[in-house]
Amino acid sequence: MNMDHQQLRSIIIKLETRLSDDDRERLHFYLGNDVTRKIRDDASLRDTLRLMDSIFDQDKINEQDFTFLIRAFEQIQCRDAVNLLKG
Repeated sequence: MNMDHQQLRSIIIKLETRLSDDDRERLHFYLGNDVTRKIRDDASLRDTLRLMDSIFDQDKINEQDFTFLIRAFEQIQCRDAVNLLKG
């Protein structure tokens, strides 16, 4: 799927609305080595968006390759997020 930066961010925002608080907690824990302790410890919507920005900044995800994020959601068993990202 070919997309631009804004399209990927739009998908991430849609994804955020589908995540439960437990999903966010698991995601923050799973990506604990990839984000700062401050971001990891707060699984609020605001800090989950900061988490996403952090993995963008580290070039772990970009418009051409966001398999890192797909794998993370697969590992925390969040199928809805996986399906949205793969779609």
